[in-house]
This record gives sequence, C-alpha cells and structure tokens, in this order.
Amino acid sequence: MNTPTWTRARMFRYGGALAALIVLSACASIQRVGGQTGRRSGSAQAAARASRQGQDAVTVSQQETPGALQILDKAGKPAGFCPLQHTDVVADIAGYVARVTVTQQFANPSKEPIEAIYTFPLPEDAAVDDMTMVIGKRVIKGQIMRREDARVVYEEAKARGQAAALLDQERPNIFTQAVANIMPGSDVKITISYVNLLKYEEGRYEFTYPMVVGPRFTPSGGYRRPGERGAPSKDKVIYDDPGKTSVVTDADKITPPITPPGTRAGHDISVTVNLDAGLPIQEVRSALHKVTVTPNGPNRALVKLQDQKTIPNKDFVLRFTAAGSQLAEGILTYVRPGSDDGYFTLIMQPPAAPPQDMVSPKEMVFVIDQTGSQSGWPIKKAKETMAHCLKNLNPGDTFQLIGFNTEVFPCFEAPVPATKANIEKALKWLEPIEGQGGTDILKSVDYALQIPRDPGRLRIVCYLTDGYVGNDMQIIEYIGKHRGEARMFPIGIGNSVNRFLIEGMAREGKGASDYVFLDAPGAYHAARFYRRISSPLLLDVSVDWGGLPVEEVYPRHIPDVFTAQPVILKGRYTRAAEGYITVSGTLRGQPWSRRIKVSLPDKDADGGAISTLWAREKIEDLQRQDWVGAQTGNPNGDIKDAIVRVALEHRLMSQYTSFVAVEQKVVNVGGKQRTVGVPVEMPEGVAYEGIFGESRDRGVALKMARSAGRAPAIAGGLGGAGMAYSLGSPAAAAPASRVKLRSDSAPNESLEQAAGKKVLSEEGEKALERMKPEQRRAALRQAKLSKELRERLAKGAAGKLEIQVWLTDLPADGLKKLKEAGFVLSAELRPKKLLLGTIAVEKLDALLALDFVRAVELPRMR
Repeated sequence: MNTPTWTRARMFRYGGALAALIVLSACASIQRVGGQTGRRSGSAQAAARASRQGQDAVTVSQQETPGALQILDKAGKPAGFCPLQHTDVVADIAGYVARVTVTQQFANPSKEPIEAIYTFPLPEDAAVDDMTMVIGKRVIKGQIMRREDARVVYEEAKARGQAAALLDQERPNIFTQAVANIMPGSDVKITISYVNLLKYEEGRYEFTYPMVVGPRFTPSGGYRRPGERGAPSKDKVIYDDPGKTSVVTDADKITPPITPPGTRAGHDISVTVNLDAGLPIQEVRSALHKVTVTPNGPNRALVKLQDQKTIPNKDFVLRFTAAGSQLAEGILTYVRPGSDDGYFTLIMQPPAAPPQDMVSPKEMVFVIDQTGSQSGWPIKKAKETMAHCLKNLNPGDTFQLIGFNTEVFPCFEAPVPATKANIEKALKWLEPIEGQGGTDILKSVDYALQIPRDPGRLRIVCYLTDGYVGNDMQIIEYIGKHRGEARMFPIGIGNSVNRFLIEGMAREGKGASDYVFLDAPGAYHAARFYRRISSPLLLDVSVDWGGLPVEEVYPRHIPDVFTAQPVILKGRYTRAAEGYITVSGTLRGQPWSRRIKVSLPDKDADGGAISTLWAREKIEDLQRQDWVGAQTGNPNGDIKDAIVRVALEHRLMSQYTSFVAVEQKVVNVGGKQRTVGVPVEMPEGVAYEGIFGESRDRGVALKMARSAGRAPAIAGGLGGAGMAYSLGSPAAAAPASRVKLRSDSAPNESLEQAAGKKVLSEEGEKALERMKPEQRRAALRQAKLSKELRERLAKGAAGKLEIQVWLTDLPADGLKKLKEAGFVLSAELRPKKLLLGTIAVEKLDALLALDFVRAVELPRMR
C-alpha cells in the first residue's frame, strides 16, 4: 500500500482570487457555472413578503444634512434617522479558508454630535483579528486590549471630544460597535477583519455570513417594545452556581433595537466574494438569495446577487462544489519569522464506506420549540420536519415527544414503543401546536437528559429550535456536564438562527447540527438526520502523532464523523520534523486506521491565518471550561487570564478582549453628544406578536410572555400573548380536549386585522361542547382574556372592570346581547370591531361566552 505524503496544499494560499460582487436580493436560486438563470426556489409567500418589505425604502431627508438616511413609517413619514448607512462585506475564499473584511459606514445627518451603537452578528467561529477607523483620509488602527481597559480608553476619549471606536464581543457571534463623537455631516468608516474555515459535507463547501441578531429571550430585562434596546438584566453579576435556572446578566447588550413594524432599519448591505476553489468549480448556489454566476477560468467565478436593495434580515449562505467528490486533504503550516515554533491545520477526509446492515435500537427524544419567536412560518416548518421524523421511526425504537416554551410539555408520561398507534397519537398531539411565550431551552434540555435511562438503548435527542435565548453559554456548558451517554442533534429552524448555540449543542452533545430554512423541504432534513444516526461514518477518532514535536492540538476530543465530513485539527509544533501519524477509529462499525507521512517545515511565512485559527481554537478550548463564568459575569480568574494572554499575543477578539481606536485630534470640545442606537431588522419569518405581545399597532411594551400553563401553547390571532387550555395532565390530554385558536392568521397579524375571523377552530368548538361548565369557563378565559387581565383576576380583582372588547363582527342584536351579558358600552373605538366599556367581574364569563367576542383586555386604545 502506498503511504500518502501530505505537504502544504497550494489551494489554501491567499492572493490572486477573483473578486465577485454580491449584492443581496430576496429569493433563492441555483446557477450552474456557464449557465443562464438558475432554478428558483422559495415560496411565493416569502417573495411577496420580501417585496412588501422592500417598499418601505430609506430615502434622502429634505430637512437634515443632504444624503441623510431616514427610517420611514407606513405613511412615508420620517420615524428617525439611522447613523449606519451601509455594511460592505468582502470575502476572499481560497479553497477551505475565508478571509473576510467588514466595513461599516456611519454618518451623522443631524445637527449635533452623536455616538452610534450597533449590535451585529458575525459567524460563531470567526477569528476577529483587526479593526480600523477611517475618518476622511485619516486612518486609525485599532489596538487590542483587555476589555475593561479598552472601555476606559474609549470613555476617556469620548469625554475629551475625540473620535473613537470600540468593538466588544458579547457572544462569539454577537458584537457591539460603538463610535463616539461623530460630528454633524461627518462620515466614519469602521473596518473589521476575521478569518474562518468553510464548512464541508458530502462534497459541498459552504460559506455563511449572518446579517441580523435575532431577538433573544432573557429571564429579566430584555425587549419591551419595538424600536428600543432591551432593558438591562436585574443582576449584573451572579456569584452562586445557577444550576438549572436560566440566567442572563447582560440582556441589554444582546437585544438591539428592532425597527418597528412597517418601517425599515435604514441601512443595507453588500457582499463581495472572491471565490477561488483551487479545483474546477461545478456548481454555485445561494440558499436564500437569488444569484447569477459568471465563471472566470475553471477554478474561479464571479457571483452576483441581483437585487442591490436587500434588507439584512437573513443569513447569506453560499454553497459550491468542485471537481471530484473528495475534499482536498492536506496540512497547512505557518512559521512566524524569526521563530522556530510553527502552527498547523490538519484536514483529513475519512474514506467512504457502505452503511451498516444492522441498526441498533435507540431511544429517540424529539424536542420542538413552540415559543413566540417560532410563531407563524417557523413553527409550521418545525412541525413539518418533526412529523417526518416521527413517521420514519424504526420499529425497534422507543420515543418521546416534548414541546417547550418556559414550561415543558411531554406527549407521553415516559418513552413508548414506536408502534403505529403511538406514532399516530404523537402526530395528533403535534398538529395543534403553535408558537407563543418565552424560551427556556435549559429547562427542556434538563428534562430530556433526566429521563430515566434505558440501558439497552442509546438515547438520541433531536432538537428543533431557533436558539433565540440569551443564556446560550450556560446551556452549552450544561449539556457538556450532564449529557451522560446521550447524543444530541440540534436542528436550527429559520433563516437567521443562533448558530453559536446550535453548533455548541451539537459539539457538547457529541452529535451533529443541521439547519432547515423556511422554504426547505422538511422531509430532506429528516432523512439526513436518520442517515446520520443510523450509520455514523467514523466514531471514537484518535491520532497517534508518532513522536512528532506537536503540542496543544485542538479540539482535545475529536468529534465523531456522521457523514462525509473532514476531521480538522489545529496545533503547534516546536521544531521542523518529518514523520508518520496514525489516524484510527471505528469506521461504520469496523476498526479502521490510516498511516500518513507528514512534513512540518522550518520556514513557511505565507499562511499567517493558520496561527490565528489555532489561537481562536485555543481560546474556544479555554472558554469551554468556564462558559457559565462568562454567562454570570463572574469568570474564573485563571481561565480569564489565560484567554487574555492568548488573545493579546495573537491580536484576537474574545469575551475579555476588545479593539479600540482613538483619533488624537479633539473634534467635539466638551464631549457632549447624543447616543443613537442602530436599529436592526426583524429576522425574516419571525412575527412581531411573538416577540412583543398582542398588538403591534398599539406599540404594547410587552417582553416575551411566559406561558405558565401545563399544556402546549396554542396561539392564534392573539399574537405572542396567545393562550392555551388543557384538561388533565399534559401527557394524558388528547388533542380534542384542547381549545385551539385559529392558526390561519398571517404571521404578523394584529388583533385589529384578525377581528373579522372566528376565534375557535371547528375542533375547538366541538371540544367546548363536550366540556363541563367549569371547564368551559376556564377554557374561554384562557382563549379570550389577555395575559394582564388574567393576572389581575388571579390576584382577586373585584367590582367593576374597564375593558376593551375585540369582536369578530357585530350582529344586529349584538349590542343587546352585550348589554344582557352585563357589558356597559362607553365608546365604539373601531366600528363593529373594538368597544370600550365596563363590566362587573362576576359577569365576565357571560361576556366571554358570546361567540362574536374575540378577545377581552384592559384598555389600551382610547
């Protein structure tokens, strides 16, 4: 047998890559190199919705500085100005490595100095190693410092009236850019640079750039109303171990202001990709944006997204394949000039192997996110995917189905055999679920992992969620500590999910991640999930370095390989050497090993990104030992210091290091200025009611509501504060015994827009008829009363209540029936839709029993 020799692959070198301007649009497409317009995908609803959003354009102000960008409301009237004009992303992709430069263009169209604050995403594995501030022709290079020191430098410069910029990392995928003393009519450009590796699976490379920070649920603080940054957390530091209690100490840092409904954020984005695959390109595809592809030689391509006025509200995902289905393997090295130490990245593709004939029985635990951020399109896609998973269970498996928001709702008392009857019961249980309420992923993770273990079966936890929580670091560490023998396979549902959490759950859960976009077929991803768990490719991977002088190789525990994916290791070597390494593991159930000759050179100064990637991986390894410390604001001192040392040496962002740039010239004597937050878009497919509450038209200041019920939340036209009712225990409750609100409302439909529709589905009406009187009263209170009104009644409210009543319609004898029910009319706020009046508490149930009464709440519109 010939032993392969690995040297540094040329395809990974930078330089000479072809520039490709990518400007974003609203639909997905596939374009073959050399072909014409590709195959278009995506639902008509998605295209129509994107088109409607695009009409809320940003225009030139006639009252402020010429060229000022403004946020416009539905009527075209200015609703405020946006200090961020444009974000330009340039990605140089060379084989497996991406070097990305992000330029943010800030401007001040007002008549007073401002400070701009912008919270934005980057990939969860980005190694951010540079920041520069440009004011006119002046270039100020950012300095990397301890986070607290950088803050002091920035605040002092801000107070002195100097232009300054500060870049903080809130999470590995959430960053905050602050720019102080932007003078009236001035422009400031901030350039950020990072490097990361592309994903590779089953012959396809993938480059992802996130465009918006999705709305994070926080136990305290957080969102109150659109257009405002979330409130601070109650506690800035938590000294005790939080255990299973969800904690967030920096709610305001991760909840940027979301532009109100009917408005645009006022800034857009362009992406330029210089694609050099190193091998002949076969296909280029944009998963969520329409693209055209123009080849420039066999290995390079110019990729353009057709619409230049794109809303930054979903991930940009570029996928491509190159000649040959195998990954170009190799070892990438770098030696710092004047040093004997070197760095390497080893990329190895396990060989193909036939699937195993025998599939061992498993205990399948399916968990579905039914929270407010999932209402509308996302929950429909999640249920579609989950239904395919249930229908394809193996006969020898057992399974459990769990829904969650801030409570956990199991379908069965315990895992049950995968019989036809049990699967049908689970499908019926799944069907009426809708999204509402807050998000406590940690509680559902604990429930799934604490199910009594079946010693004869491997537990597989399949998790469907968007990951929109603030305590993601806490969840990741909890899984790592409490996983036991279970394997976790998280699936992100949506077009802009929290990939840091999804990838972290997969890594600590010894499983693999997947992502289902809103226009993707759920059946495809369900089938891929079963391929992964039924016949994993390579397990228990290890490397014998054969005496080579290597050290600090990461990750310490090599992940299992479930499909055709590479094994990637990053490490250091102390001197030049050649030798053999042996990679071994269990390949499709059989022992396997491979012996490879490796060369570690004494000189190689052409791959500086390799040392950056290693340092980023080491920081990740250190942070994994204390995610909870970062989450609680009480980090382990030794781990924090170790992270800071690596980050400062390699000029890298981390939880504890920041970039700061200060211009020496004082431009704003006295330093007085107004702070302006940059609004962000609501992610595509996410409903405002799911985040802020019942009615976006009223601008209600509701944070994500918590559901305290003991049954899966069934939401309808009542938005994020929708309600549910169940008889008996959640496991025993049959779908027919739950009142189901209509689920055919538009994703962002308000109470006023839904007022003409029936409250209950036919199933709900039949369920009401079968209930006892006391059960019917309780169900109607859950279905029709607002959360605030139910809370007031629970506290013992008595006497008369002033209320407003939403109607499906007002029949000819409607006012008479309302009066007979005890309602005293004060005003008709919306003709035949919304009434204001009073009622005695003891007569409230008679009002709710009227079939044309849709919802009852405390007065908000007068």
